[in-house]
Amino acid sequence: MPLTPFTPSLSYSLTGPDRAPVVALLSGLGGVQAGWAQQVRGLSSRWRVLTHDARGIGGSGSADQDLTMRDYAEDLLRLLDFLGVESAHLVGLSFGGRVAQEFALAWPDRVDRIVLGGTSCRTRPVGEASPDALLALQNLAELDAEGWETRLLPALFGRAYREKHPRRIQALARWRARHRPQAEGIAGQWQAYYRFDLSEQVHAIQSPTLILHGTDDGLSPGVNAEELHRLIPGSRLVWMNEVGHAPNVERPEAFNAVLDTFLSDGALDQVLASHSV
Repeated sequence: MPLTPFTPSLSYSLTGPDRAPVVALLSGLGGVQAGWAQQVRGLSSRWRVLTHDARGIGGSGSADQDLTMRDYAEDLLRLLDFLGVESAHLVGLSFGGRVAQEFALAWPDRVDRIVLGGTSCRTRPVGEASPDALLALQNLAELDAEGWETRLLPALFGRAYREKHPRRIQALARWRARHRPQAEGIAGQWQAYYRFDLSEQVHAIQSPTLILHGTDDGLSPGVNAEELHRLIPGSRLVWMNEVGHAPNVERPEAFNAVLDTFLSDGALDQVLASHSV
């Protein structure tokens, strides 16, 4: 994948019609562009789909220390400027959802619509989240396939998906163990996470906002989605039943349909009913 010429360099992909509106997909902590494969395939006939690896993750350049969420938002701004994109829809999951909030508050004129999945507006007690899964997430750079399969993936994916697709879970665990992130990249993201608190600012988000949250999310308790919905004026909250922390992977067809409809200002309730979301 191509790299940007600025520092840190960002590995990115831009797929879809040249004149189509841009949809920027923002990954969770340690996430790479491959995680959005089903969205790139499903949405790029109508939208110009942008993905990138965060600094220190995947194919992107190394991450400095002493980072905040604003640094990751500024990376996205530099990427959009480099590509000549004046404004974009932002779709952020988990860590990416926090970057999206930071970006929308700093540069509201560069944002069209926002989708926030499995995320929050602040660092808060983890509540229902598995302490062992969080510890594994902090040590992604050292996690082997067994660690992925037994400690982290049960918290990342809902029970229904794990029971239906055990071989996919095993294959993903092996793939992630072979493609370990840089330790400094993970450390930088955790620094930004622990410093993150926009609970007093998110009321100023101006863009139409959709909040998606799985009812079986093992890493982000549903109270996070409820708080975002309460604090962001005019936001819409949609629960994805029996879905965990990775709705784009667990139910890609429904996830894509919801995105496509919301971003185009279509009849969202009809789509939700047809896909039993």
